[in-house]
Amino acid sequence: MKAIVYEKPGSAILADLPMPVCGDNDIIIKVMSASICKGADLRHHNKGHALGKYPITTGHEFAGYVYETGKNVERCKPGDRVTADNALPCGNCYYCRIGKHTQCDHMGAIGHNIPGGFAQYVKVPESNIYLLPDKVSFNEGCLTEPVACCMHAMDRLNVQYGEDVLVFGAGPNGIIISQMVKHSSAENVVALASTQSKLDILQGYGIQTQLIDRDNPQMHKEALNRIFPRGVDAIVDATGSASVLEDAVQFLKKGGRLLQYSSSPDDSAMTISPSYFYRNELQYYTSYCQTYTFGRAVATIASGKVKVKDLVTAEYSLEEFFRAIEDVKDRNVLKLIIHPNKD
Repeated sequence: MKAIVYEKPGSAILADLPMPVCGDNDIIIKVMSASICKGADLRHHNKGHALGKYPITTGHEFAGYVYETGKNVERCKPGDRVTADNALPCGNCYYCRIGKHTQCDHMGAIGHNIPGGFAQYVKVPESNIYLLPDKVSFNEGCLTEPVACCMHAMDRLNVQYGEDVLVFGAGPNGIIISQMVKHSSAENVVALASTQSKLDILQGYGIQTQLIDRDNPQMHKEALNRIFPRGVDAIVDATGSASVLEDAVQFLKKGGRLLQYSSSPDDSAMTISPSYFYRNELQYYTSYCQTYTFGRAVATIASGKVKVKDLVTAEYSLEEFFRAIEDVKDRNVLKLIIHPNKD
């Protein structure tokens, strides 16, 4: 089969590899759609990912047909349409044994340290398989992973009835989280971004938006102060920008909370005032990845509450991967889909 292989960080080839061998409890998926993650996949393409174990076939967002099943597999059969949870916590370390699986000391991750979906075929354990409803396309199905990560962020955010929420950033994750907040018990949600075309998508979903003018930030600050004179209860930062995080704090009500969803570059820093956080009893916390939220993610895509079809900017063959990984750096791009198998 053909697969993308990163021999080391920043050095990848399109390789011919042996077919994966299906174990008794495994599934072999014929990959039909695999999405490029601007965060993780670009890390592999540059300095490397923290979970990376090289050489590795990347791609942790994928969907396709069941091609082969092991003799103990009961939940699916060849021909079924599926996606797969890429997270494989060890289950035995300190954090797994206290139920904090996202902090696993020995996290297995398909597409990072276990061969992933930028290949014609990928092997996954039966326990990580999720059937796709017929109305969910493979392009939508491969986006279950970012939806699942956003689901974990929503669990962390824990929106209470009647709260006001701001979402900074309208990349794929910001668009997903904004939809989730819209369908939560929040009273109001406003999404902010500096690209109008991305905000237009959210407006089409009935979500209030506010354009950020990078040259005149006072504009959106005044607009938010008019809407929320006391501030908001919760903010999600989906930009990964340290400067945005610093600015966002000022829009919190006393007792408000700031959830950092996206990560900043390793060399960026944020300055906060401990006394300001102390006096106003503010909370700052993060949401890193996900474990065990895939089922709910598939369900919310199927229900139409989270729409991901509009996130697809362009589609490529596996042979066009190297053009796609460069194209994804364009700030106007949302998600780029790779099709390892053409049929």
